[in-house]
Amino acid sequence: MNQNDLEKEFVDHKIISSESKSWFVGKPGTNKNSFSVTWSPGAVVLYGEKGNITLIYSEFSSYESTKSWLATCERDEFESVIAHKPPENLDFFYFALKHWGNQKHFK
Repeated sequence: MNQNDLEKEFVDHKIISSESKSWFVGKPGTNKNSFSVTWSPGAVVLYGEKGNITLIYSEFSSYESTKSWLATCERDEFESVIAHKPPENLDFFYFALKHWGNQKHFK
């Protein structure tokens, strides 16, 4: 598509509100292995000093179902919902999000 076609493609797009939540997770007093997590219906994004990862999955339709799934998922299940090429440090992201899924925290 050329630029004119792309501009026409988006002419009727509007911002539509959507629920989302975001947290910073880390050990107080240091930024080592800290990360931010953002959830919105259908997706989870983790980003920080180790890089970023995006998960897309229909089970993420609610905050509660997302936390529950992440707290109990197996590594191969986790890898299957990554929206891009899995990063080399996949285990970091897997354990970080598993930890987040098991944490009690503010909604």
